[in-house]
Amino acid sequence: MAQLLIGIFFIASAAVLAFYGTQMARDGWTKVFPTKTSNSELVALRPYVIFTSTILVRPPNLSQPIQVVFYLKNTGQSEAVGSLRDFTYYFSVNPEQREFPYQHSEAVSFSLAPSEQWSTHYSPQFVLSDEKLEALNAGRARLFIYARGKYKDASGRVYNLPFARMYHPSVAGHLAIPPDDILFK
Repeated sequence: MAQLLIGIFFIASAAVLAFYGTQMARDGWTKVFPTKTSNSELVALRPYVIFTSTILVRPPNLSQPIQVVFYLKNTGQSEAVGSLRDFTYYFSVNPEQREFPYQHSEAVSFSLAPSEQWSTHYSPQFVLSDEKLEALNAGRARLFIYARGKYKDASGRVYNLPFARMYHPSVAGHLAIPPDDILFK
């Protein structure tokens, strides 16, 4: 009986040593010969910065300019460092106009960890009078707010982050994504 117990003990010990020895050998082998990271793993580890919300704020004093508040969020797996620049507004009474130029403005920088959200605002010198608001609500005019943006990941790869919204009376925040045939240059 004692020999049986000793035999089982040695077999169990050998199995445990073989398992951990194999794991240690595998870990050592991958350190000596690392495997290449697949494209799907790289995509999963990149940052994804999105605009989660935009709000057009009309001040109580209607003789003062509007303000646009927006929220960015990094929904990716790694840090994003970026900037937004050339914030522009364009009030158009021409329904056929499809191209709108950027106006130069200084960049606003941001750094977002994974799942981090950040908000800022743009204050154009545009006063939304009752007459202009009536024209927007009736569809006789359009108001566009847009900017150029980009961000990069830890390896330095750059991703575009365009921002473009247009006034819409029935959308929350009164800013909607413009149609695809509108170009900002």
